[in-house]
Amino acid sequence: MSTPETQSTETDLPVASVLLVGDEPSGTPAAAELHAAAERFDVTHVTDFVDAVDRVGEGGIDCVVTTHRPDGFDGLAFLEAVRREHADLPVVLVPVAVDAELARRAVAADVTALVPAGEADTLDAVVEAIETNTRRPDRGDQVRMPVSDLTVEAEYRLKERALDEAPIGITISDADRPDHPLIYVNDSFEDMTGYPPEEVIGANHRFLQGPKTDPDRVAELAEGIAAKRNTRVVLRNYTREGALFWNQVDISPIFDEDGNVTHYVGFQMDVTERKAAQEQLKAEREALDRLLERINGLINDVTEALVRAESREDTERLVTTRIGGGEEYVGAWLGRYDAAADSVTVVEQAGDGDAAAVEESFDLTADGDAVRALRGAIEDQETRTVEAPAELVADADGGTCVLVPLTYRGTTYGALCVLSEANFGDGRERIVLESLGRSIGTSINDVLTKRTITTDTVLNIGVELGDDDLFLVDLAATLDARFEHEETIADDQGRGVLTIVSTEHDDPEKVVETALRHDDVLAGETLVTTDDRSVVQFRLTNSPLVDVLSEVGSRVTTMTADSTSLTLEFRVGTERAASRVLDTLRERYDGVELTAYHEDAPDGTPHRFREELRNELTDRQLTALKKAYVSGYFEWPRRAEGTQLAESMDIVPSTYHQHLQAAKRKLVETFFEE
Repeated sequence: MSTPETQSTETDLPVASVLLVGDEPSGTPAAAELHAAAERFDVTHVTDFVDAVDRVGEGGIDCVVTTHRPDGFDGLAFLEAVRREHADLPVVLVPVAVDAELARRAVAADVTALVPAGEADTLDAVVEAIETNTRRPDRGDQVRMPVSDLTVEAEYRLKERALDEAPIGITISDADRPDHPLIYVNDSFEDMTGYPPEEVIGANHRFLQGPKTDPDRVAELAEGIAAKRNTRVVLRNYTREGALFWNQVDISPIFDEDGNVTHYVGFQMDVTERKAAQEQLKAEREALDRLLERINGLINDVTEALVRAESREDTERLVTTRIGGGEEYVGAWLGRYDAAADSVTVVEQAGDGDAAAVEESFDLTADGDAVRALRGAIEDQETRTVEAPAELVADADGGTCVLVPLTYRGTTYGALCVLSEANFGDGRERIVLESLGRSIGTSINDVLTKRTITTDTVLNIGVELGDDDLFLVDLAATLDARFEHEETIADDQGRGVLTIVSTEHDDPEKVVETALRHDDVLAGETLVTTDDRSVVQFRLTNSPLVDVLSEVGSRVTTMTADSTSLTLEFRVGTERAASRVLDTLRERYDGVELTAYHEDAPDGTPHRFREELRNELTDRQLTALKKAYVSGYFEWPRRAEGTQLAESMDIVPSTYHQHLQAAKRKLVETFFEE
């Protein structure tokens, strides 16, 4: 970089008009840095490609510095555009990354200097390139000479330095002499191969070849040279010490004015790491292909069984029989999850005798590594592998067990234990089984929901819970407030349960602040506030109400909470389901009082319409639609904007509106379907 001393000696030099073109990614010189490096630099920064071309066309530019980034400004294309009209204008190219193709095109476009970004001396090198090409007061309209014209010493030295310091190997061979001997190799070539110039000048490239060099690729390279065309091959070459490396070789011919090839320029790059990554990816794909070939029939059979099943019992029996009784695995058992009892009860098992479950019911609070793995699969909705499954499978002296949760959205209906003689490799098979678990959970949810909305009668149940441990009751008592339930949604990303409520409390921020002190609350925020009402959302660690109602294919329809109790209503399809919910609530909470118990005909009811629509919506679509509704988004003037609702879902506004639009479309389609 120019120092104050050097700057003071240059006061007799004219001002150099420097055009900095492109963005300023990390590692490239900024306009202010160039100006500070030399007082005589008058730097103008232009980011638009067309504007920059126009500025060059207007004249008065002494030197151009252009940045280049594959996902940003294309400085290489700008260099080529400039050269079409201005062969003599100095252009310094500063790319964030350099490969053989970029170097070849830059040299072909007669780049003045190629300075890689991100180096410690990048700014110094750019400043020196500008100084070298703008220092002479008598430049006038002088035409810059090609690299082969050694009569222009400054031009020659600059271009030689550009070649010497290029971050990829560059060689030049003489096409007019037998066997095309090398007449130039740069420093990067020596760094890559270990061969110094004095050992290779006058020799042909083939000294890099060895026993493991593919002769077909060598022939392909020779054919391209003979045809006088640009050619790229990837070869296994050898360093001077005999080490193998993968070499990407690009050969380009250089023609004279008569169209004869005088030289060949070679760009060589060590791509060993890239080749290794490609080989690893190939191996992974082959392993995946073998996996899919082995279990593709299983996936198809399980999918068909889920379609044929007409009840939860059918689903559980057909799935267990196929997975445990097939050739892929030793056996399997399936258990139902009871959230209230915190247990898994085995209802189906199939396969070899050794694959039977150890217990009829597993207490998830018990000790033992295998039981803890089962509890983890249930709670986290993720597969778990048990290398020693003797606690779960009878007489399992060897093999591996995978515990697959059967889930739908945020609800876990049970677990599938799959026993294999071998391990489950790198996890791909576990991912496939986990996907099957979600399909099974969805099927169970569908048959339970269908039972509720298509049965001849629907039971409307009303319950009042007087337990002080209930979060909303505790919050209402602390604030002397009342809350009305708007929606409860199990998070599809495993981050708890989202509960949205409305309240007339005059300080919603205090509501959120107070709620966050509760152990069950992970997060909270106000969605919208009006003169008389606020809508607030809480993310809870879990919700026993959601768990027990999901088990029977139901959910909360209405719910209010005050300082003394929580009153809720829900619908179920059978008396057995109603008894199941009521028994669970009585086991879990104090002061459970039945306030309503009556039948409705479901056909044509709003409830049935809502349930059918819910099954059509994804979790995100349902959340977006419900938040828009309860927050007054559909009112005019709007009480809440999409940006605010998007923030509450941790997504960008455009994504929120996509979910909302998809939900509205499904709503309209369901309404008008015949």
